[in-house]
Amino acid sequence: MFYLRWVAANGWAEAAGLGTTLLLGRAAAPAMERASGAGVIVMGALAAVALGLILEGVLVGWAQARVLRSELRNLSSRSWIAATATGAGVAWLLGMVPSTVFALLQAGATEATGPNAEPPAGVQYALAVILGAFTGPVLGAGQWLVLRRHAKGAGRWILANAAAWAAGMLVIFVGMDLVPWTRGGPPVVLGVYLVCAAAGLAVGSIHGRVLLRLIHPTRDPGRFDP
Repeated sequence: MFYLRWVAANGWAEAAGLGTTLLLGRAAAPAMERASGAGVIVMGALAAVALGLILEGVLVGWAQARVLRSELRNLSSRSWIAATATGAGVAWLLGMVPSTVFALLQAGATEATGPNAEPPAGVQYALAVILGAFTGPVLGAGQWLVLRRHAKGAGRWILANAAAWAAGMLVIFVGMDLVPWTRGGPPVVLGVYLVCAAAGLAVGSIHGRVLLRLIHPTRDPGRFDP
């Protein structure tokens, strides 16, 4: 079943790619905090962008291409992977801007008046939805350039990514609040991977429905036939 394979591919690829990116970032956080300064913050943000491009972008693109080529034989896996990685890199770059600016402002405030309090959870979740709705189309734009050669009305793919990643980012932010950070070790690693898998499944389930309709315009979207 194409739809179910698409959802599963997004789930495991986001778990492996995004999950590993987040865990590497957390592992590097203590060293970055000890070497405080604007330069360190900016370099950390750029490193996150690079990891997102390589680990998430390439891996998700490869997993998606494997499933997509079962329906679109003429689709170039290399083009899809390159488009996905490029979109992921740009999305990570844009997504890191708010947190980087906040970190720079917080560093300055800490020196002057002490650390700033984080926004309430509800505000963070609302911002997560907005961030996902904004970066989703960026991530999907490169894929649209490839997909439009194979499907009519491919512009809907960009809107599908906006909806999918609005939901996906909400899952990530809510899920990360549920990870048992104080326990450390395997529980944290498992928790992060599970949250990223859940986000990938949510994203894949939403834009997968649109993709199925683009590939097979006459098929009932409620059916999951191959």
